[in-house]
Amino acid sequence: MLSSQVPLAMASKTLRHSTLSTTTEIYGHLLRHVALDAVKAIETALKEAEAA
Repeated sequence: MLSSQVPLAMASKTLRHSTLSTTTEIYGHLLRHVALDAVKAIETALKEAEAA
C-alpha cells in the first residue's frame, strides 16, 4: 500500500493496527522508498516550475 501512495494512516486502519506507530514499526523499512519517491516528485515539480 505504501508504495502505491496509500497514506500511512489509511494503511494502518486497513490492516487494523491499534496505533499508527505499530504500522511504522512493522513497515518502517519501506518508508525510505516512499520518502525517496516523494523527493523525486518534488524535484520534478520544481524543475517544471522553473522551466515555465
